[in-house]
Amino acid sequence: MSRDGDQHFDVLVIGGGNAGLSAAARLLRKGFGHVAVIEPQTVHTYRPLLSYVGGGEASLRRAERTQRSVTPPGCTWIRDTVVAVDAAAATVECASGDRYRYDDLVIGTGLVPDDDELPGIDAALRTPAVASNYLDHAEKTWDVVNAMRPGGHAVFTVPRPPVSCTGTTIKPLFLAAGHWRRSGLLPGVSITLVIDRPHLLGVPAIDARLSECLQELDVRVLHGTRVTSLEPESRSITVGTGEQLTYDLLHLVPPYRGPRWLQTSGLTGDQPHGLVDIDPATFAHRDHPNIWAAGDGAAVDTDPSGGALRRQIAILVDNLAAARRGEAMTAYDGYTVAPIAIDRHLLIAGEFDRTGAITSSLPSFVDTTKPRRSAWAFDRYALPALYWHRILKGRL
Repeated sequence: MSRDGDQHFDVLVIGGGNAGLSAAARLLRKGFGHVAVIEPQTVHTYRPLLSYVGGGEASLRRAERTQRSVTPPGCTWIRDTVVAVDAAAATVECASGDRYRYDDLVIGTGLVPDDDELPGIDAALRTPAVASNYLDHAEKTWDVVNAMRPGGHAVFTVPRPPVSCTGTTIKPLFLAAGHWRRSGLLPGVSITLVIDRPHLLGVPAIDARLSECLQELDVRVLHGTRVTSLEPESRSITVGTGEQLTYDLLHLVPPYRGPRWLQTSGLTGDQPHGLVDIDPATFAHRDHPNIWAAGDGAAVDTDPSGGALRRQIAILVDNLAAARRGEAMTAYDGYTVAPIAIDRHLLIAGEFDRTGAITSSLPSFVDTTKPRRSAWAFDRYALPALYWHRILKGRL
């Protein structure tokens, strides 16, 4: 329960990543006066750039800023970790023991690795041949890619949903293969892709194009197959079929889930893997109308991505304001983006909705499933600049 004297905020935001900071900035621009963000990290990372760090095409410092520098002016930054939400009392409890009250709560926590489903993730990452752009080891990814020798075997994994931007999970394979081809290692390095889903994106036109690219690289693709155990001491993994795959490089994207306090706080309902139980059209919690969520850790019923998040946060903030005025809310159609670099300077800018239909922002005569240099340039250079200067400031 809340205590007398607990600090009160008009809107309290949990998570200081893309979702949380852009939501806070939009709320402040709309005139909400007392907004706070709870975030324990002191360094903020533009995560889409990590694929290029892992591919040797960007430096890590380009992907990072201090958390203080990107927190919107007028927003209170609470450097702490949330451990519980009491929805009935409209109170958030942190690891420090401090509690905060709110009128509206916005949850933008993202996901955490599911160690119960796949034990030993951290131990595997401490070994020389295992890396992951998704687990803050992008520089190591490039080191291992660059160290590959003729006749080596590389394994890349894609987990079951949820995961942050499924398209990004396959970028490391294509960027590594492009480097090996330019270095004269391809053909010669064998590549296996383990995908814990029947299709990569479930968008026929994009999946067909990606299949062509994988076939050109002679990649062995294991669809509908999950990693069941990690054996880093023997440089091998076991997959659901019982097959053991040895490797010289393992790029591991593990299974994910929402932070466990979401479930113990009663915010996940019947959603699988600990996602916040929201209406995917409005982002309002199904049982608590003053709780909102978007992004990777929310049941948005579409493939999460940064491009999707821009639209989600804009609609969420508009709907929060509309709910306070007693007005009708805007519906989100599940629009998302899967930018997939298939080689250096070539990228597929896949845009689609939750039905799997292509919903391109480009003219209808442009085939957005075709790899383009212009799409790569936008993803590599224009988007990071827009992120730091407009998205996090609530202007895009």
